[in-house]
Amino acid sequence: MSSDRLSEDTPLVVPAKPNRRNVIPGLLPALLWACVVLAASSGMINLSKKLMQEDAFPHVFALMILQFTFSVVLNGILLRTCPHLYTSFASHDGVRVTREFVCRRVFPIAVTYVLSIAASNWAYYYSSVPFLQMMKEANIITVYTISVILGLERFDLVQAFILLNLVIATLLSVDGELHFSSYGAILQGIACLADATKNIMSSLLLSGSGRLDPMSFQCLISPMVVMLVGFGLLISKVSRSFASELGHSQMLALPPWQDFVNNRHLLMLNVIGAFVLNLSIAMFIRHSTALSFGILGIVKDLLVVLSSTILLGVPISTLQIFSFSAQIFFALMWTLLKLMLPNTAAVESKSQV
Repeated sequence: MSSDRLSEDTPLVVPAKPNRRNVIPGLLPALLWACVVLAASSGMINLSKKLMQEDAFPHVFALMILQFTFSVVLNGILLRTCPHLYTSFASHDGVRVTREFVCRRVFPIAVTYVLSIAASNWAYYYSSVPFLQMMKEANIITVYTISVILGLERFDLVQAFILLNLVIATLLSVDGELHFSSYGAILQGIACLADATKNIMSSLLLSGSGRLDPMSFQCLISPMVVMLVGFGLLISKVSRSFASELGHSQMLALPPWQDFVNNRHLLMLNVIGAFVLNLSIAMFIRHSTALSFGILGIVKDLLVVLSSTILLGVPISTLQIFSFSAQIFFALMWTLLKLMLPNTAAVESKSQV
């Protein structure tokens, strides 16, 4: 009998049907952390917008120091009480955290963290939450462009066509803004560029050989961010003279003690929310895929814009309704396209949250 034919005695192997009882419990952690990410992210965006108003706590650097100092303290407690969460530190086979490793691979990410968070928080002073969130959809474009330049992604005409439509939709969203501020747009542009760079470098550090786990990554990043922001406060005279040109020198200066007292409840919610958000993102990454992460980011953007316009009454134009719908559509097309491409890097899908 020919070797390419099955013998009559060869048993047929019937693929086993997936056991739904085993699949559903595996999905529950991802769904749980997805809900936490959505709630924490939406809450943090609107809370940061409220704090950045002139009559509240418009101090970007001080807010960042509070957030990441709280993260340093809690990470220190968890590292002592639950060291198994930090697998890169606990495992003998994990990455070696040397001075060279920290300086070359972790410190540049901390710099982009500071630029991203500082610029985005500052932008809340000038522009509305829906407008800034619409601009953030352009992160996909920025990540893809940088990835192509660095050779992490191959140029593809279909992907380029989708991104071109996303660019047009984003420009329409900017053009349709009812209360456009050039300062807010520029600051959000800087935040998006820094955020895209941070996501690419973070993805390379969290994947592949010698990778860090998300909890160890946050444990290393947080004290560096505090150090960088503290350095920025030490040169507050330069910062104040720069910011005074915009008429808001308090943004980069150390706030008076009374501002902490007057906003203590909002600040407490903000620092706890920041830690919960970072922790929930790390846990969601652990229990999901890059595609799920990208879709979660699109859902989050949609919820933030809807909650700001419907619940908080922030006005948006008819053009923005149309253009943001187009942004969501093309962002979803992009995410699904990445699923169908076998050689796709994960960095693009991680640019949304």
